[in-house]
Amino acid sequence: MIKKFLLGASFLLLCAGCAGQTKVQDEKAAAVTTTPSADTKPSTVEQQETKPKEVEIPEPYSLALKKIESGELDTALKYLDFTINDFKDSPYVYNAQLLKSVLHTGKAQVALNLGLIIGRGTEKGKTLYSSSDINRIKKKFDETKKEMTDQVDLLAEPAKYTLENYSAVRDQIQMKKITVKDIPSEVNLDFFASVGYPIPTDAEFDAYIKNNYIREVSLTLNTIFQEDKIIFPDYFYFTGSQFYKKDKALTKQFFDKIIEITENDKYNEVRILVQEDLKKNFK
Repeated sequence: MIKKFLLGASFLLLCAGCAGQTKVQDEKAAAVTTTPSADTKPSTVEQQETKPKEVEIPEPYSLALKKIESGELDTALKYLDFTINDFKDSPYVYNAQLLKSVLHTGKAQVALNLGLIIGRGTEKGKTLYSSSDINRIKKKFDETKKEMTDQVDLLAEPAKYTLENYSAVRDQIQMKKITVKDIPSEVNLDFFASVGYPIPTDAEFDAYIKNNYIREVSLTLNTIFQEDKIIFPDYFYFTGSQFYKKDKALTKQFFDKIIEITENDKYNEVRILVQEDLKKNFK
């Protein structure tokens, strides 16, 4: 799984040219060491056992998790935005920003893949197209290119938030592994990509986008989670790679962070990959 994930992110770099808060302090309770006299009753405060305050989970965040699990990702994005905007002081904002970036990364990746498919197919079948075919395929390519650009723009805010607040996110985020329960079947357009004809229908294009968006998000969630722990080098690599074509300097910030947080793990697979990328693509 990790290899497929990393290859997908690395492919973005290869194609680019051609296509806080701090840790919660422990509560301190002053111990009463004197024994009350028979005539003195302990106060109510002294009778109560000091308990750590539980952080309330915002309702829209809980709803967002349910929607992700059921594959309703666009609705999940709305609930994540509600969490971020309506519960600004909640530590669950960290969770919401990270998950929001995962969803936008999935959308951007699907749009990139579809754009590459259309480009390859068009090159193969252009001599077979009528003028109406050419107009239809050009329209779909332009829509796909715009979608990819829009999703990268939408990704920037939550991704940079997670990067800039990394220490707080790492220390305070509490998130169990999230899985999409019902993975839809893969829709591929390989035949069109290799032959160029027939041009997929709008329904086929829509099915490709819908199913593969869910599959892409599921793959990312399965990759960046190890039990209930987030693997930040993997997250930063795949997320940061999305910006390579539009903002190479921003991609480098993500890659530099990977080098920083894996300083004591020199055999880390992502670290090795990033070191190679920095040498080749960031001279």
